Parts: sequence; structure tokens; C-alpha cells
Amino acid sequence: MNTRIANIIVSYIEDLPWMDKLAGVTYVAKVNVTSDGKKVEKRFPISCDKAYEDACKEGCYDELAPNSSKRSVVYFEEGGFNLIRHEANKLYYESSLRLVGWLNYKMLHGGGCGSSAKYVTDIIKSLPPVPVTVDDFHALTIEVTSQLPRDASIFSKYTYNEKQTQYLMLPYDFFALEIRTRFFIVPECIELPEEGCTEC
Repeated sequence: MNTRIANIIVSYIEDLPWMDKLAGVTYVAKVNVTSDGKKVEKRFPISCDKAYEDACKEGCYDELAPNSSKRSVVYFEEGGFNLIRHEANKLYYESSLRLVGWLNYKMLHGGGCGSSAKYVTDIIKSLPPVPVTVDDFHALTIEVTSQLPRDASIFSKYTYNEKQTQYLMLPYDFFALEIRTRFFIVPECIELPEEGCTEC
């Protein structure tokens, strides 16, 4: 469910002029590499729209890692969802996602210190200010509830090498936003053999 919601959010922010590499929900892919004659397991974020085997063949495990050739990398991490209540024919849900953004100030504005505040604000301003209905998601509310402290632990579930880790220091930057969504869905009526459609 959150994969679809992340794709909805992507549709609102994909046209931001500084957006370079943008993905929906990711999963942690484990890749075995040989280092100093030993096999080492490395973990990378890979978009859920790519099969694990295909991602490894295509080298996509590097796609969302910090990389000096990109202006920005933005992707989502799954936070889960909960059924809040069931009223009449409506199922009310709340879900959470984490948006992780990485910025290359060298390419965005020629280097320097910069600030992620502008880019975070761009994202917030691009989201719908009122509830919207998209596909099966009714009264969908998308809220950025908090920004995590700027700390490399945001990437702790991945095993980046020394070269990739250097892209977490100036003139590179990163941020993580916690996003909460609320919505309801309407289950389809159940067709019964003799009584026809039940009242949902």
C-alpha cells in the first residue's frame, strides 16, 4: 500500500527543477562482493520497482547511493500502515514513510555550504495542501510531520564504502523527512449467488 502512496507523492515532487534521481519505496538489497580475497556482504537501497536479480545484473545497487555525478537523490523508506477504524463501508488507514534526500551542492549551485532548508521547503510546498482522492485512496492527506537531525545514521542500514561516505560531507548534504498519510478506502461489494450484491 505504501508503495502506491509513495508513487503518488513522487507525482507531486518529480517536476522540481533540482530533482535528479527520484525513486519510490526502496528495500535493502544484499550484495556479496569480494574484498581483499574475502566475500563481504554489502547493503544498498534499491527501488521496489526493480526485481532483486535484475537490479544486481544492471548494477542498480549503486543507483541510489551518494554519487558525485548526480545533483540529487531522493527515495522513500517503508514505515508501515495501520487500520485506524472501520465505519460503514469505509476503512480508515494511517501510514508512515521516510523520505531520504541527498544533495550535491557542487552541481546545484557551484559548491559552498548551502542549506537543505530550501529543498525541504520545495518538497513541502509541492504536496497538496488539502485532502485529495487518487485512485482508491480517498481523502488522502499527506503531511511532513518532522525532519530528522542531520546525522549519517540516516544511512546506517546500508554499507557504503569510504568513497561513498565522503559524499555525506560538504559540498554534499542530506536530509530525512518523516511523512504521515491518512486516507480511507472503500472495499468492493461481495457478489453473492442468490442475494446479489450485499450492501457495503
